Amino acid sequence: MDLSGNSQELIPPRERVTGAIVFKRFTKSIKDNGGAGDVYPDVIAAETDELFGCNVEELYRGTGGKPGRRDTLPQPAQEAYMVNESITANELERLIGTLGGETQEEVNDRIVGVTRQQAKQTRKWLPW
Repeated sequence: MDLSGNSQELIPPRERVTGAIVFKRFTKSIKDNGGAGDVYPDVIAAETDELFGCNVEELYRGTGGKPGRRDTLPQPAQEAYMVNESITANELERLIGTLGGETQEEVNDRIVGVTRQQAKQTRKWLPW
């Protein structure tokens, strides 16, 4: 409110973008497209395979990271995940309501496919 008693729209507070914020947006875009169940580990598996050429367990073991704790991965790996998940979230948000599918498995497969395709593109920009 200003001094005359009129309400004003508040500007949302700004915060530093972190891997956790990017990941939250990514998972929300999956949910908003109807993804459920095993889709979450499946997209991470597909993304990891395309970005790093290995599975999740191999990535953590090979880099000395603690499983389930991305913050323990080397910075370039964390950045690769953040970039890819930001781009993929943009694409999935654009596709909300259009992925379709008769079964949950079909919907999940389409989401995994979008994630895999975006990760292939992201990998082209990475130095490895």
